[in-house]
Amino acid sequence: MVADLKATEGGDILVLSSASVIKALLAADEVDRLALTIFPVFLGGGPRLFDDGLPTGQWALASQAAGEHGTLALVYDRVR
Repeated sequence: MVADLKATEGGDILVLSSASVIKALLAADEVDRLALTIFPVFLGGGPRLFDDGLPTGQWALASQAAGEHGTLALVYDRVR
């Protein structure tokens, strides 16, 4: 289904705040870019995006920015 969406015109497919969908897309090797925002808050729970370490394959840091209060915005591109 993702391959069908990618084959159509219309731009990028964006997934916001859904760890289960992102995990499934990573497992199917359908992710070209990861944009992560890291907040320095320790809550002690919640679902993990990367249960067993980083996703497989090669990833390159495309951009990084530090925000107020210690936030980090990181963008990684898949190297194919």
